[in-house]
Amino acid sequence: MGAQILTEPLLNIPESVRVTARDDTGAFFAPLSSIAPEVLVADWLDYSKSHDRARRLERYTTLANKKVLEIGVGYAVNLAAWIKAFEIDGYGVEPASQGFDRSYAAATELFKANNLDPSRIIDAPGEALPFPDASFDIVYSANVLEHVNDPEAVLREALRVVKPGGLIHMEIPNYLSYFEGHYMVPMPPALFRPMLKLWLRLLDRDPSFVDTLQLINPFWCARTVRKLKSAYPADLISLGESEFLHRLAEPLRFEAGATQSRLAATIRGLQSLNLGNWIGRLFVLLRAHYPIYMTLRRT
Repeated sequence: MGAQILTEPLLNIPESVRVTARDDTGAFFAPLSSIAPEVLVADWLDYSKSHDRARRLERYTTLANKKVLEIGVGYAVNLAAWIKAFEIDGYGVEPASQGFDRSYAAATELFKANNLDPSRIIDAPGEALPFPDASFDIVYSANVLEHVNDPEAVLREALRVVKPGGLIHMEIPNYLSYFEGHYMVPMPPALFRPMLKLWLRLLDRDPSFVDTLQLINPFWCARTVRKLKSAYPADLISLGESEFLHRLAEPLRFEAGATQSRLAATIRGLQSLNLGNWIGRLFVLLRAHYPIYMTLRRT
């Protein structure tokens, strides 16, 4: 089956799911980002973004009919869209027992509303995936690794459950870059948590949320893959450099509409100066491209 166009009315998103997203995650992040919960929720529940996510994956592998695990499904919009559009054999984990009970419940509700099996969404953390070794063709996550307790353990588990020859693709904020996506503010490279907290104080923002974040960067990714290679050999295909260069050379769009609107003037200014994409190449040289698209193939 050819993939459906994901901008069609592909998913039924119940109003109760929208309300949960607004009153739970939206209400939490609104004071951090200075963006209204309704605007944030519109971004999170916009399933047309699943087309771009699939396009990035399909630079390395086909998605249709594959067995796919999504780590940290949130409200399960992406997973449901991929099941509908690509007929993947899709599963997801969302750790209700670790304070994500409302998103887990909303995700199962969304699955039911779309005649999908809610048991495919499992209450489990990324650090302890309840699946046998070599179970999946693709393991995917987006904006999850920075929120887990132990990102190395999550990557280890992803490598364990993916089949030899299978793909792991994780989208992660780069904390050597120029933008903090939870607070929606520009930033200098955040080498250490106290540096980022000091910067946020200078911007008159409450920095306490930073204590929950893992400040991942490209050096961490490469070092951790090497560390795990003896137990789970894998080739690090990309950290998203070419994707960043391509996006900066074209009219640059961020996945989140709120991010796009917040950075629109800065982006236009950069691109007016970016002859020959020299700014993009400098960012890549400094490992400051945003975000990281970490892609591994298990060997």
